[in-house]
Order: sequence, then structure tokens, then C-alpha cells
Amino acid sequence: MIRDKDYIRSKLVTKDGRVYTTEKTIIEFPKWYADKELAVIKDSAYIYGVFSIHMGDKYSVSIIPTLIHTTPIMINEVDRDGVVYTQFIYGKNDCIINNIKAIKHELLSYNFIETFYMYANVPWFVEYEDLVRIMDNLPLYAKSGVGANFIVNEIITSFITRVSADKKVFYRQNLSSKKYSYVDLMNVYYSALNTTNRLSGNYFQESLVSAIVQKEKTTTKLEDLVRV
Repeated sequence: MIRDKDYIRSKLVTKDGRVYTTEKTIIEFPKWYADKELAVIKDSAYIYGVFSIHMGDKYSVSIIPTLIHTTPIMINEVDRDGVVYTQFIYGKNDCIINNIKAIKHELLSYNFIETFYMYANVPWFVEYEDLVRIMDNLPLYAKSGVGANFIVNEIITSFITRVSADKKVFYRQNLSSKKYSYVDLMNVYYSALNTTNRLSGNYFQESLVSAIVQKEKTTTKLEDLVRV
């Protein structure tokens, strides 16, 4: 599929506080959203506003971190590289967002941070810059102080984004690389950057193995102070 924000936007119409589509539309998000209170599916549904919108072979991405009210005409599931995604399906001229006004759910910001950053469960459609922009949107849409510092948002996102061929290399250090992956902050092997950090954290057995496997040639200033 081709990411084309302008095309998707041209097919959406806002009227009387609702958003309608002029083409058959699919909203897609990970099925695990429901386990993290990021989706509530009953007669109508509330979904966290971080999802992809498909029309034909084109798609775009919503980066609004709060719950959005919607009523699909059909629900489907698809498997993408071993991860199950839920699809909300809408027909031509259907309403896809029932109300452009939404309640700010501050506590869901922590669910977002836990899943997207602590465990790096980042959906296929969320790109590097999307993650930063979602964080930036947390104060506005979720009344959360978590994303209040734009510099911190960029730093933490750049920290978990690595070159796919070598996850020990930060993507920011090799932007020419075509593929990147995300590593979770709980990952001792990739997220602890020196021996002291590995051995002073939790999961001692995994940390010890990581420290042995990843031998360091130089010490950090912190390690020098610890050894004194």
C-alpha cells in the first residue's frame, strides 16, 4: 500500500460535528488494543486514535492519542507478520467518526507509553516521525504531561529506534538505512548501554549474560567512579 495523506484527506468530509467518508474505508489497529483499554468494542466502539485509514491501495495514519467514538458496519481481523489486527469497515458515505469532540483520557497515556515504548509494540503503520508526533499530541488530546517536553519526546523515540540490520546502532546515526526497528526499553541487551547499567538493573541473569556477551573496550565515567 501507498501512504498518501492528501488522498485520504480529500475523501473525508466533516459535517455537523461528524466525519464521513466518500469511499469504502477501513480503519485498522492491533487487536491487543482491547487488552490495554485502548479499544472498547460493543454496539458502537471507542478506539484509541492511533490507527491506519485505508482506501483502496492508499492509506494514512491518525495520531490523535485519545478515544474516538465510531460505529463500523462490519468488523474483520487480519494477520500481519504474526500480529492480529482488527479492521473496522465502512461503506461509501458512511460516518467513520461519530463526534469530532472527544474526552481527554490522561491515564491512557501511560498505557500508550507502556505498550509502544516500554515493550515496543509499535503497529506496522506507525513510522519514526509518527511516534514523536503522537508524544507531542499527548498534552493537547490527553491532558497529559508525559509528552510536554518536545526534546525528551525526540530523544526517547530516537533511543528505541534502531537500524534493523544491527539493533545496537541508533537509526539517527545511520539515516541512510532503509529499514529500522524498535527495541523496547525493557530489553537488557539493547537498552542498557554499558556494563554498569546492565548489572545494576533488574533481571540479573539476563543482564549478566548481556554484559558477558557485549564486552566493552572502554569504561564510562560512571563506571570509573563506581570502581574507585
